[in-house]
Amino acid sequence: MPSSDPLSFTILAVVGAIAGFLNVLAGGGSALTIPLMIFLGYDATVANGSNRIAIQVEAVSAVAAFKKQQHADFPLSLKLSLMTLPGGILGALYAVKIDDALFTKILGVVMVLIIITLMFPKSEL
Repeated sequence: MPSSDPLSFTILAVVGAIAGFLNVLAGGGSALTIPLMIFLGYDATVANGSNRIAIQVEAVSAVAAFKKQQHADFPLSLKLSLMTLPGGILGALYAVKIDDALFTKILGVVMVLIIITLMFPKSEL
């Protein structure tokens, strides 16, 4: 059963705020929030699904801020985002159908890979 005490809620709120900030700046905040939710007792699929909702809110806020500051190329952004749509749909369909234990293992591997890519960014040429 997930922990619902005030300390857990406070930790989730603080880490969630940090992750939201990171996601809008450069991405990767999910590497903080998903493992924390799993550590606090949430199923991996619930943690992942809850994280998707937060990412949507962050995305809408970021788009509004970038548009307000005129830092957006919406035709290009739309084309690029449409390229990810098939993968997102397939991922959503399979994420809810696979066994929780397998999902947790896949999620763990992906999280480790994300952390590695964040720790060792590609050098500029």
